[in-house]
Amino acid sequence: MTRKDFLKTAALGTLGGWLLFKQTACKSSTTPTDPGTSRDFTSTTDQSHSHTVTVQRSEIDSPPAAGLTRTTSSSGGHIHTFTMTQTQLQTVQGGTSVLVTTSTDSGHSHNFTISKWY
Repeated sequence: MTRKDFLKTAALGTLGGWLLFKQTACKSSTTPTDPGTSRDFTSTTDQSHSHTVTVQRSEIDSPPAAGLTRTTSSSGGHIHTFTMTQTQLQTVQGGTSVLVTTSTDSGHSHNFTISKWY
């Protein structure tokens, strides 16, 4: 083996070792975070404010026959009623987002886009 061949082989070996080291060093060993048992959704903005509502993962996994009804967070001095039917919950369970419009209060309503988060 000539000196030129030796240096070429050594350089390639060093480069290959460095690339292998970098590849393994960049792998993440962290586990994904738990998506949680509930999620807060934020409504569209109307009259300069928005509201939030919380949906439970269990309500998506096993949609209640009566659906769900709850009040939104208070904002702008009022709340709205948020209602989802069992069919809407089943649609979300299947992976499709659903648009839910709240009750009208103080002359306006808000829309929520509810989607599966896990």
